Amino acid sequence: MITRKICESLVKIFEVDKNIPEINEIADEIAQFVGVNKISIAIYEENKSLFRVLFTNLLPAYSKIPYSLVDERDSFSKTSIMDLDNLYLYKLKNTNSGKIIGLVLTDSIPSKMPNFNELSDFLSFVLNFIPGYEKSKKYLEKYRSLWMLTNIFEGSESVDELIESFLKVMTQILDAEVSYIINFPEDRNANSKINVKKFQYSNDIIEKFELDFSDLDENVYRYFKGSEKIIYKPIGLEHILKIDNVLSVLIFNSQIGLFIFANKKEPKSYALYKAFDSMDLEIAKDSINRLFLAKGRIEFEKRLKEELDKLRQLQANYETLIEEQKEQIRKMNAVHYISQAIRTMYSVKNVYKTLLLGLTSGRLLGYNRALFLAYDEKKDILIGKMWLGPESESVEDDWRKANQRAMRYSDVVQYLREESMLLEFDNKLTKMIEGRVFPYKAHPILEKSVLRKKIFVANEKIINTMGMEAIDLVNLLGTKEFAVIPLAGREETFGVIIIDNYYTKKPIKENEIEILKILSDSASLAVETAINYEDLRNKTLSLERQKSLTEYLREFSDSVLQNMSSAIIVLDREGKITEWNKKAEIYFGRPKEQMTGIDLKALGTEFEDIEEMAFQSMKIKEEITLSNYLIQVGGSERFYDIRITPFWDTEKIMLRGVIITLDDVTDRVNLEKERKKQEKLAALGEMAARVAHELRNPISVLGGFIKRLEKNIDNPESGKKYVNIIKEEILRLEQIVNEILDFSREPRALEFTTFNINKLINDVYILHEDKMREKNILFSLETESEEIIVYAEYSRIKQVIINLLQNAIEATPNNGKILVETKTKFDRVVVSVWNEGTPIDKDTADKLFAPFFTTKVHGTGLGLAICKKIVEDEHKGKIYHEATEDGNRFTIEIPKEMPKEIS
Repeated sequence: MITRKICESLVKIFEVDKNIPEINEIADEIAQFVGVNKISIAIYEENKSLFRVLFTNLLPAYSKIPYSLVDERDSFSKTSIMDLDNLYLYKLKNTNSGKIIGLVLTDSIPSKMPNFNELSDFLSFVLNFIPGYEKSKKYLEKYRSLWMLTNIFEGSESVDELIESFLKVMTQILDAEVSYIINFPEDRNANSKINVKKFQYSNDIIEKFELDFSDLDENVYRYFKGSEKIIYKPIGLEHILKIDNVLSVLIFNSQIGLFIFANKKEPKSYALYKAFDSMDLEIAKDSINRLFLAKGRIEFEKRLKEELDKLRQLQANYETLIEEQKEQIRKMNAVHYISQAIRTMYSVKNVYKTLLLGLTSGRLLGYNRALFLAYDEKKDILIGKMWLGPESESVEDDWRKANQRAMRYSDVVQYLREESMLLEFDNKLTKMIEGRVFPYKAHPILEKSVLRKKIFVANEKIINTMGMEAIDLVNLLGTKEFAVIPLAGREETFGVIIIDNYYTKKPIKENEIEILKILSDSASLAVETAINYEDLRNKTLSLERQKSLTEYLREFSDSVLQNMSSAIIVLDREGKITEWNKKAEIYFGRPKEQMTGIDLKALGTEFEDIEEMAFQSMKIKEEITLSNYLIQVGGSERFYDIRITPFWDTEKIMLRGVIITLDDVTDRVNLEKERKKQEKLAALGEMAARVAHELRNPISVLGGFIKRLEKNIDNPESGKKYVNIIKEEILRLEQIVNEILDFSREPRALEFTTFNINKLINDVYILHEDKMREKNILFSLETESEEIIVYAEYSRIKQVIINLLQNAIEATPNNGKILVETKTKFDRVVVSVWNEGTPIDKDTADKLFAPFFTTKVHGTGLGLAICKKIVEDEHKGKIYHEATEDGNRFTIEIPKEMPKEIS
């Protein structure tokens, strides 16, 4: 009887309420049954290492007895517990494993020991069986409760709904006080935010909040690392989980997030284990795995739905696209037909008529109206020409009938050609705009089409942004939906066409722009072809008239060329001969057929220089002339004046070659030589008189002093003085004779060498350095290079430099300046000697190089004449004088290389 009451009471304690009223009554019956006054029966809580009093009339109910107080004691040993002495304890053990499962405390040793043994065996059984049974029963209920998760997994439509429902149900299944899901950021730095969802069983509300990653202490963060785990009395989680006391937690680190279940709820009934255990861990782990699968199912279904929606949209778009493509193909065919029709038309007006008809015909492009504005180049404006389409809604039926008439034609191109021929623009629309001026400059629409050659598609939104600037077209058309198509050739714009759907109100779509562009290009080409055809026809007639004139002019030009008194040779840019007239054939004894197409230098070495000059003329684009140029022809010497002139095209844009004109001046050269010879003979006569005059003075002096010497022969000192004077006069006489001989003798054979002209000048300076020092003259030499090489007769050029420097020293005042400059100029070396002093006047300067002319008291006047002979006759150079503001400059120019006349 007592054992039954114990079983029933234990079931109530574990299942219903631990505070049942019959605890003391049963304890009294048990005490009476075993023969003691007071008794307490406790169960062992292994996880806490203590005994919990269940049935008692001795110790307080559910008081705790530490395991350490009974661990080493034998059964019925005396002990003191809770200030009670002389208590006897008895350990209840599992008969199979020998583990302690409970404890019996009495105030004395039982007097009914057989009953106590029977009771102890029974208690050992029930205190082992009933807790295990109740635990299994509870976990069975938990597993049965998992069906709720199945409903959540199958019924949730979003991931957020799934997770929040999962938290609520798992909190209930695990008997947790509160549950969490935490999502850590991928980039975990001090400023990262941690998203947390919290569910508390007591209020049935999902709370969301954020935490700073910096709030996670490293000791706390370690709890969140790794996989699933149970933690008893964790330290530091209170702040993170926002609850006062954390006794135990389940932590799961999953792909969805970090799940935390905290604190088992305090049950009304007695629970041997009041914290999460391994069974809770397994249930939660399995459930979270199922959650992950459910989440994948929702995401998959969402993606699948999105893909299905996309497919449906694609299908709808595809069907629309097919219809649009069909319409595009129809319009492209229409453009093809229109292009075919206008391609073979040679009348510009018919091209425009066919184009407007094709744009408005329902069988073709089917726009309601088409307006053509032509570009007037002279006035730089657009002028209204044609407008095709229904004039009003009342005549729209007539327009439809006209389109129906077009359907009777089996050949669309034939329809366009025939109808455009018959079409006359005497309708009301054309009369509205015919001859009307449309300025396009600064117009926001027309300017873009005329100048930029772009198609402009207008709609209400675009027109409204333009305001009053486009009001003229809107008022004319009566609509804000239209397109402006330019007709533009390669260089000019012929006009614009404006189309609209005034009656049908159909918008002009963006995909029509490409079709209109193709039509615009084709129509522009057709217009340009028609215009060119008309121009070509007119030009053909003009060319025919000019052909005979051209033939006449060509024959006349060729006749003039062949009958010219000068030889004409034309070279192309590569130096090939392209023209060789009759005079050239006579001069050089070669026919035109033989010379055409060959290089000029093939004629001989003399022509190499002419060819080189020809290339130089093309390079500098200027005429080059050569006088008295010697060419060996048939073994005889002939002299020519040559002009090398750049040969331009008619517009003088491109250089085609050079024209070489040669005039035979051999007779003139010979006459010039004869003239010079006669002049020389005349000069010789004058020179004889001047020589006699020059010689008379020193001879007279000699005669006078010889007589004096005879008279004073006995006076040695006077004799010596007279002898010296006679010597000086003889030297002077010798110098005069040498100069006269030097000037008058025929040119001797010269020995040309290459030398540095600067070194020669320096040597001459050293010879005259003392004379310059006497007059305190400042001498300077300026040159563009330390070495300027010249090919000449060294001694003769030195004689020229000595003469010029002596003249400069004599003409320079004391403390004056002399400047010698050397430089190269093309194929010549230039030496100038400037001295400070009084500039020579023009009349005197004209006579400076004449023989026997001098401004000095002493001298023959042959110095500069000899210099001229050396420079010009012997070296084919040039010598001349220039008066400056404060002095005079004498300049010589001699070739850098040996002139042909010398060689």
